[in-house]
Amino acid sequence: MILNPFSYSAPQTIQEAISLLSETGFEVFTGDQAYIGNAKKGISKPAALVSLRNVPGLKFVINYGDQLEIGSAVSFGAMLADSAVCSVPVLVDALKTIKDPHLRNHSNVGGALYLNGAAHGPLLAAFLTLNGKVNITGPQGERQILLETYLLNGITASLTKGEIIRSVVLTTTNTASGSFHFIDYLKAGKIVCGAAVLVDKDENTISKIRIAISGCVKVPVRLSALEESLNGKEITKDNIDTALRGLSPDDLAISNDSIPNPSYLLHLLKVLIKRAVLKS
Repeated sequence: MILNPFSYSAPQTIQEAISLLSETGFEVFTGDQAYIGNAKKGISKPAALVSLRNVPGLKFVINYGDQLEIGSAVSFGAMLADSAVCSVPVLVDALKTIKDPHLRNHSNVGGALYLNGAAHGPLLAAFLTLNGKVNITGPQGERQILLETYLLNGITASLTKGEIIRSVVLTTTNTASGSFHFIDYLKAGKIVCGAAVLVDKDENTISKIRIAISGCVKVPVRLSALEESLNGKEITKDNIDTALRGLSPDDLAISNDSIPNPSYLLHLLKVLIKRAVLKS
C-alpha cells in the first residue's frame, strides 16, 4: 500500500504525456515493479504520477543491421521471448539474473533507465558493453545520449522537464562473444557484484573488449582503463591477472550492504571478470 496521497494520469499520446511531465511535481510511472516496491516502502514519495502504459510506440524490439533498438515499455520477460534479444548472450545472461517471474514480467527497460535499481544493474551493465544509446523525446523534439553519459550524470541532469525515454539502441555483432557473471548473496536474489564482458578477438588475442560492472558500485560503469590494458593482449591467466592489478576499490568506490568489505568485493569482482574473459 502506498501511504502518501498522489495524483495519477494515464495519457493516451506521447505529446499528452510530455505536456503533463512539463508541469512541476509530475514524474514518470513506467509500471516497473521496482518503483512500486520503493513507493510502498516510502523510499519514493510521488506527488503526481504520469503512467506511460497507454502511450503507443514504446513497446517494440527492432533489429536492423548491427543495431538493436528496444522500446522503454518492453519488459524483461518480453525481451527474453524475443529472438533478436536472445541472439545476444550477454543480454540473456543479464536478464536471467532475475528469478522472480513477477519482477521479470513487470520490470522494463524504462524502469531500468529511470530508476537504476538493484534488479536493473545487470541489464544496464550489459547495455554498456553494447555501446548503448538512449533515445529521448520532449518539448524540444528528439535527441540521443550515450548510456554511459546518462548513467554517470544521473537522471536529474540527463533529462530536462517534460522529456521521456523512448528506447535504447544497442550495437551488436556476430564476431563478439559476451557473458554476464555475478555473485548472488546467499542465493537470495541479491547480486553483490556482477561483470558484463564482451570480447572481439583474433584467434586468442583480444582485439576489442568492453567490461561493465554492477551491484558493487552505485551506478553501473564501464572499466575503460582495464579495457585498454587488455586490448591487444593474448587471453592468458597471467595477462588477465596483470591487467586486474590496476583495479582499486578506492577508484571504483566499491560498496555493497551485504558485503561491507570493499577489498573482498574487489576480489570477487576480479574473479568474475577473469572468468568471463577466459570464457570468451
